[in-house]
Amino acid sequence: MKIFENIDLYKYSTMRLHSVADVMYVPQSRDELKELICDLDEKQVKYYIVSTGSNVVFAERVHTPLINLMEIDNSIVYESGRVKVGCSVRVQTLIRDLLKHGLGGIEYLYSVPSSVGGAVFMNAGRGKGQGVSISDYLEDVEYFDPQDGAFQLYQKRTEDFSHRTSPFQGTGKIIVGATFSFKKQDAEETERLIKERMEHSRKYLSADKPSCGSVFCEGNRLVYRLLMGQRIGGAMYSKKTPDWISNMGDATASDVMHLIEKGKLWHRFFLSKCKVEIRYIE
Repeated sequence: MKIFENIDLYKYSTMRLHSVADVMYVPQSRDELKELICDLDEKQVKYYIVSTGSNVVFAERVHTPLINLMEIDNSIVYESGRVKVGCSVRVQTLIRDLLKHGLGGIEYLYSVPSSVGGAVFMNAGRGKGQGVSISDYLEDVEYFDPQDGAFQLYQKRTEDFSHRTSPFQGTGKIIVGATFSFKKQDAEETERLIKERMEHSRKYLSADKPSCGSVFCEGNRLVYRLLMGQRIGGAMYSKKTPDWISNMGDATASDVMHLIEKGKLWHRFFLSKCKVEIRYIE
């Protein structure tokens, strides 16, 4: 178990904010995760689970203990046409490994800075109108349930998943691995789709500045457009990508959260519903 105190969280969030956490735990195995969670629960200590830090804004000072899942399981195992993947594996790593085995299907996620566990948790996919997501290939999910202190296996049910939604959200259950059945695909096709996705990202996404992806997972497209270029301090709604907030170099958590509140206000002004995708951790 790695334990860091008073740690700068700059490299632990894709927004690249200079936030400081009182303590961050980095379990090295499932057993260490279980022991840590059980200990914190026994002491009635609240905690936050984090991985690559996409869709996350850390407060300037984070007092709640963080548990980082990026060193628990980086394994990729192929057996009987199925692929078992540890929660710590980055999506790009998985896509490249699938290429070597003549498999594919999720190349559109190549530009997403996510772990496999995070991608399953968020049901990462393309835009709402595209109708594709990582759950299309999901078979089962191994998770730790703090309520009974045990590891459990969830068998996928299609009705449990929808756009940016999975049955693990809001439950406290911690994904530690997942099994997939990917489609057969030539390496040349996979390379073509990766290239296509990266070209799309360069053309339409503000990848030149730190960001944490979409601000709202549900909202009004007109409001997204009107917010483009709105700036508070070092944070700005991208002029290139609707529904993104970019760190222009010296953004603070306060800057970002004020922009999110402005987005919510504008949705109310236009009598539109919205749902914030970004998690604020303090």
